[in-house]
Amino acid sequence: MINDARAQVSMDVGGYLQTWYLADQKTEVSTGEDITTSGFRVRRARLTARASVNDTFSATTWLDFASGTNPLLDFHMDAHIRPWFNLRAGQFIMPGQSFDTARLVSSRLIFYERPGVSTALASGMGYNAFRDIGIMAYGTYGRLWYGVHAGNGAGRFTQAGTNISQRSWGSGLYGARMDFRVIDGLSVGGHASTNQQRDVVQGGSSPFDIDRTSWSVRLHTNNLGIDRLYTQFEYMAMDVNDSSRGVQVDDDGAYDLHGYYAEAGYGITREWHILGRFDQFVQKPGQSGIFAGESRFNQDSFTFGVTRYVFHDNREIARAYLNYNLGTSNPGDINNHAVVLVLQLRFIPI
Repeated sequence: MINDARAQVSMDVGGYLQTWYLADQKTEVSTGEDITTSGFRVRRARLTARASVNDTFSATTWLDFASGTNPLLDFHMDAHIRPWFNLRAGQFIMPGQSFDTARLVSSRLIFYERPGVSTALASGMGYNAFRDIGIMAYGTYGRLWYGVHAGNGAGRFTQAGTNISQRSWGSGLYGARMDFRVIDGLSVGGHASTNQQRDVVQGGSSPFDIDRTSWSVRLHTNNLGIDRLYTQFEYMAMDVNDSSRGVQVDDDGAYDLHGYYAEAGYGITREWHILGRFDQFVQKPGQSGIFAGESRFNQDSFTFGVTRYVFHDNREIARAYLNYNLGTSNPGDINNHAVVLVLQLRFIPI
């Protein structure tokens, strides 16, 4: 007699679409000329599917069809053992980075783009689209959320045994993040991570080493003291002590990046919000285009916006927001600005 065991699999699908209208985008180049453009852009077009095998095991995938390259973002399996202890393995967003890139998914961004410092740090640490291949443990215990991970430290689609054909045992990207709700309306958090690799051969390259560390701290408020006011501040830093992947280091064999963003929003009504953000990042030595080799490169940026949310059955299904961004880069006092209208439809299952 053959036992026919069948898993009762349930599947949820969904996604979101984010379309931009660039009403006016101007970028000044080093020659003093201005490059301007306007028009439409499909910034994100994402679909997700989540299969629940039983109360413990599930698998999730995310696909993005707006990039024009490999659409696979995430594909991971989860074991939900306890609320305070879960395991995830595969390709996914790792927790050991800033809140802005580790936990703030793009469908929840309140501005049209993330601050430059958070994306620069994630890229510098070895993530691709904030993702890596590896394993993590995560969970919630009371007011505390935590995540601890180990990964290849080379981003999406970079597999050990194929793309990574050689490296010393124990090499990889290790990190952790914790976020704690101190009281209702006040949360603090931070991360620490290190990417330590020796004698790596990747894509047929000569052996090279990676030695990078990063950390961040975050403060978030919501309805604290002033109803309908929410704020967020996050500072982050990265230290590089290798010269791999084209990173230029100074005479002491080091390169660092640090910066922060501070933002605030106010809900005039539940549907209408006004927002503002200032962000800054500093690279030493400069790592950007014509500024490579300069002792310092910094970029300051202001973003202002107004947002209209649309709800159905007490769930957000759509939003439209108009942002104005003004930035300055030094050396060179190079200016840029953009006026962006964002339309988003969100149909992600609970």
